[in-house]
Amino acid sequence: MASSLKGWQKALAIGSSIASILAGLVGGGFFWGRYLDARWGTQPLFTIGLMLVGLVFGASYLIITLKEWIADEK
Repeated sequence: MASSLKGWQKALAIGSSIASILAGLVGGGFFWGRYLDARWGTQPLFTIGLMLVGLVFGASYLIITLKEWIADEK
């Protein structure tokens, strides 16, 4: 019973960490992109570009974290 609770807590912590990192990276890309677009007058270019970069970094973090978690479970 205690080992399943520990696994459940670890899964919840990893899931919330992945969601927070992904939202932070995409949101940060959005706000930095809006700032750079307003500063240089390239309206959607930096916003879309930095959001996509944040999405790629978030997806890579997701893959790396899940691979490590699966390796720990075995």
